[in-house]
Amino acid sequence: MKLSHVGEALPVIGTRYSWVSTILLITAIFAASIAAAASTASGTIWTSLNTTLTGLLRQSEPLSRQCFHNFAGQPVAVDEAACAAVRSNYTTNLFRDARPAGYMNPQSEMCLSDPADQCILDTANTTAPPCLPSPSAACGRGAVPAYYVEVQSASDVVAALDFARAHRDSDGVYLVVKNSGHDYMTRNNGGPGGNALMLWMHRLKGMDFHESFVPDGCSSAEAKGMRAMTVAAGESTGDAFAFAAVYDSLVLGGYSPTIALSGGWILGGGHGPLAPVYGLGADRILQMRVVTPDGMERVVAACNEHAELFRALRGGGVGGAFGVVLEATHRLEPGPLPIAVASLRLPDDAPTETVLEWIELQARSSLRWGREGWGGHVAGLYLTHFNPLPAIANLRDTAAATASMREASDFVLAHGGTSIVEVLADYLAAWNKYVVPGATKTAGNARFISSRLIPKDMFTDEAGIQRIMGFLKSLPTDRWNPRNLYVPAATPFVAHTNKTYGRPLSSAVGTSAVHPAWYTSLWSLSTGFTLPWNATYGERLDTFTWFTELTQQQEGLTGEKGGSYVNEANLFTQDWREAWWGSREDYERLVETKRKYDPDGLMNCWKCVGFEDEDLVGERFRCQGKLQIAIDESLAQNGSK
Repeated sequence: MKLSHVGEALPVIGTRYSWVSTILLITAIFAASIAAAASTASGTIWTSLNTTLTGLLRQSEPLSRQCFHNFAGQPVAVDEAACAAVRSNYTTNLFRDARPAGYMNPQSEMCLSDPADQCILDTANTTAPPCLPSPSAACGRGAVPAYYVEVQSASDVVAALDFARAHRDSDGVYLVVKNSGHDYMTRNNGGPGGNALMLWMHRLKGMDFHESFVPDGCSSAEAKGMRAMTVAAGESTGDAFAFAAVYDSLVLGGYSPTIALSGGWILGGGHGPLAPVYGLGADRILQMRVVTPDGMERVVAACNEHAELFRALRGGGVGGAFGVVLEATHRLEPGPLPIAVASLRLPDDAPTETVLEWIELQARSSLRWGREGWGGHVAGLYLTHFNPLPAIANLRDTAAATASMREASDFVLAHGGTSIVEVLADYLAAWNKYVVPGATKTAGNARFISSRLIPKDMFTDEAGIQRIMGFLKSLPTDRWNPRNLYVPAATPFVAHTNKTYGRPLSSAVGTSAVHPAWYTSLWSLSTGFTLPWNATYGERLDTFTWFTELTQQQEGLTGEKGGSYVNEANLFTQDWREAWWGSREDYERLVETKRKYDPDGLMNCWKCVGFEDEDLVGERFRCQGKLQIAIDESLAQNGSK
């Protein structure tokens, strides 16, 4: 596949693809501004690396630096035009996506254990641009890496790996892999200090369509020549959907247009609204091209000599634990496939009692919906579900879709809400109408999530339903509002269908690294909060301690049958190895693979595969480790596990 570092224009056919060209235009504008503003690295150990990379090494600074008079203890000039652009686009996904220091969730910019070390704007007034900082306010580097490489090829990654290996022990250099910045878990930031080197994958572009793809090492009989597309690491979900539609095909993706389709989404598992029928993103991957930490570029697939690495990457590869993925080949579904959509919403001021009744109705209906092929979001005030199965997604007759959602529709209408149940021509049409409009300005707030996979068998009897509702009703009202409930109903292969879709090559339990609970669950029950931009250390410790106690309660709700989504979890989870990857044996199997391809432990990030308890006390993870130690001590004093 031809890879490029500049966003190449995709075919634009009719108005249905108009949003794609808009994204490309805005991205190109800001990419140009980045290139103009960035300084190339000079001096000390970095000069040789910049020479090796032919000028692709850049110095980085926090997104909001241009609004401050003081940076890292030194007076600096304010750039009023750049600051105005940051303020007016502070919550805009595309703005952050196009910048190496642009993180969707600013916890990746903060030093969480040191509130004085950050460069964050005041977002308290959500209806207006963030306030200007006072002239005396200081901008700290926080966890933003000091340098980044604008990756254009495998050789750039190899050069960065060689450099980090040579200077890790002597100069404290360590690597960070960042793509689109969609990361709740602070894995794509640098930590304190100025020696973090970021591999910025976002500009690595390219997509190829394959009518009949056979993965490396597989025979045609084994692979059966599946329709597929190879997607470079920097390509976005929205662009990939549009590309697949040009070939009358459907590729699975997440919920935001700016998520990198071949990035951390599949490396953590990758849920999406069509997962009940087609599986997780990790289930759909046929082959990957990766540079492993030992400096080798490899093609990995289920049938070749790197089958164990292929398994580990899909679900265990978050943070670059096993290497830097350059591209992945995704299985496609031939189309166009009609898609049924259910979009139901209660009034924003619905009483708490009504909201809880609504949640319980969804809990009682979700297993049936999943078996019928529906998947999407269950929430405190709304429901958004999609269904590609022909029995429901019938363009000529929407009666089946309407009947399937009738009880839920009747409920929201009876309480003054709205209900739309319809069938659209294909997923791209449904995506553009129901997902894109609400996914353009979701950035800029430090949102933290704790999730728990809820087994299907809890939805089959009254006792299970009451346990779920009892947990939700027990949450303290001063910290959690049931209106804010957000639950991905996007677990794989729940639907009852005779077709196997992605199963033969890659979806059986144990053939990827995702937690086995994904294949026995129905909901990923999420709770969360937004950390105020100016929270003190004491306030952070108090909130995260409560939040970790809540995570323990979620674990108690399901026991060993449950698990957590590694991309949407409490980053201070204590038993994270079992919670995110299964049994201790499951995790140790991943560690063995890491040792094979990363014998020096070169790639490390917060609670990624290979992270050790002693990492908590080192400078590299001080921004998380100090809080983790304090949280553990608080929980021990409170009698928690």
